[in-house]
Amino acid sequence: MALQAQSSGGFLQRVFQPEEYKWWHAALFGVAVNLPPVLVGALPLIRSGGSDEAFYKSMQQAWYAPPAWAFGPVWAFNNITTLWGNLILLNKPAHTPYRTSLLLVQGASWFLFATFGIVYFGMKSVILAFGWTFADLLLTLLSLWLAARIDRRIVLSLVPLTLWLLLASAVAAYQVLYNRDILFDVGPWL
Repeated sequence: MALQAQSSGGFLQRVFQPEEYKWWHAALFGVAVNLPPVLVGALPLIRSGGSDEAFYKSMQQAWYAPPAWAFGPVWAFNNITTLWGNLILLNKPAHTPYRTSLLLVQGASWFLFATFGIVYFGMKSVILAFGWTFADLLLTLLSLWLAARIDRRIVLSLVPLTLWLLLASAVAAYQVLYNRDILFDVGPWL
């Protein structure tokens, strides 16, 4: 009888409803959320022999735009720090005020991250890329506000992402103004 009870919900229940989320839960989520950008990044290579870096370099860039090589390391760091904060949040008691709201906002932010490559590199839309980037900045600012009511460590985990998205939003706005949007066939505006 005890064996049956353990096998019916034991393993799956322990994996999906652990008493404490571990580092490997965050690592698995990080891998899963990075698969769409990696797969989309391979599409231009398959279709035309181009690359994400070549597309980025083909854009007229602001003087303050980071070099293409910086995106990988910066996003890896942003993802690690954000996942650290998400892990702290997930391990808070379910009844913690603002916990559910922050989880939902973070879920939306991760969705934008996971699909950014589709709109920018796949669809080649500087307009949608700006929309995704600016929306992610707004969600991150809201996350900071909610996190400040929960745990200072979560706020600290979001600081690198916030700083990067401030810069990225300005770069994306410049790209909208000075480049043609291939998807919508409009621009440049200046």
